[in-house]
Amino acid sequence: MGALFPVKCPHCGAATAVAPEVFHRWWPCKGRSELAASLPGKLLPDQDARAVFSAMCPACDGPLALILTARGGLLNALVSRPGVPGARSLESIEANEISKVEVYRPDRPAKPPLVVLPPGLPKDFEATLKRLAEDAARPDCGGTAAAGCRWLLDEVLTDLGYPPAASVKPSGGLLARLFGPPPRPEPAIKSRLRKACEGGKLPRWALARAEGLDLEAKTPPASALPYVNYLAAVLRAAYPGI
Repeated sequence: MGALFPVKCPHCGAATAVAPEVFHRWWPCKGRSELAASLPGKLLPDQDARAVFSAMCPACDGPLALILTARGGLLNALVSRPGVPGARSLESIEANEISKVEVYRPDRPAKPPLVVLPPGLPKDFEATLKRLAEDAARPDCGGTAAAGCRWLLDEVLTDLGYPPAASVKPSGGLLARLFGPPPRPEPAIKSRLRKACEGGKLPRWALARAEGLDLEAKTPPASALPYVNYLAAVLRAAYPGI
């Protein structure tokens, strides 16, 4: 079975003993850790180094990072290559070959943020878009999130200095009967986006992508995530930060 190393489990707190199961990484004298496969040729046989192995707590089955300090000769012998096993197996390690034993609970990978926003973004816009991103991830809140994105875009354009476009009322009477009704005015958000793009406050793609999303649609979209991602991109362009 090989050597068992006494540790206190960081998961359950039990005083137990664990065995290394897989050799993952090692630390050279200076610098960051490297993959185990890179070790041969870089470490002298009598040179000490730290190496991390995966292990499991026998009391609670919690995953552990077992860090053993050992001589380069031993660690070199544990490295296997495709089609070539290591000169020694993990089961052959003796306790007296290890000078130091450390155990850690592996960090869970951080959950990526729903939206990536610049540091210079106004805090109220940041908080609103984060809430909209959470709503967009819920199947029952897609319509609410899309409507919120339209409202937030309106607020952003106001903050950039573009007041709401004046509504154009169709003229009636004789002119309308002779020449037909006037053309339908451009939607307010699209008009203000166009002015923001022409004024250099937003890049040209902000208008082109808005047309594809139809931000003034009355019916809820199948998913509001494209709206959230669009607003995040617009905010990054409008408030690039430092």
